[in-house]
Amino acid sequence: MSIRLARPHDVAAITAVEAASWPAGLAATADQVAARLAAAPEGQIVAVNDGGDVVGVAWSQRITGEFLQSTPPVFDALTNRGTFQGTHCSSGEIYQLIGVGVDPACRGSHLGRQLVDAQLELARALPDVRRILGFTRPVGYARNRSLSIEDYVQQKKEHGQYLDPMLAFHL
Repeated sequence: MSIRLARPHDVAAITAVEAASWPAGLAATADQVAARLAAAPEGQIVAVNDGGDVVGVAWSQRITGEFLQSTPPVFDALTNRGTFQGTHCSSGEIYQLIGVGVDPACRGSHLGRQLVDAQLELARALPDVRRILGFTRPVGYARNRSLSIEDYVQQKKEHGQYLDPMLAFHL
């Protein structure tokens, strides 16, 4: 397994990983994947298995503090509907981790953690980055809209783990 920068010819494979990783409506489309690679190619990484297949992806963009302060803290606003077009700023002092997708066949191998660690390594190597900010979308929240997001985040299983797998991963 290796981790490398994503390339334009990876769009179809990345789109397939996204579709397998996220519930309907949350996975990046092929158009969004291509737009992200065009807007911020230096911050998109993939995991590739020994056969050369893309099996994981991690997204990031750089933003400015001014943009963060003036933008509602929701995915569509912070990412221009998942495209990074006009939201990514190559000189932004904030390195924003956007998302991770892992092929279900590779789950349990800590590949998601490796992708996040690789993103953190990229961010820390940039001398003008002052903050690293993570963004998460709790995948099960859409099914629990009767709860406030604050109450949803606090829900845990009997043994203290978060009910939402994305929250559990990040926290």
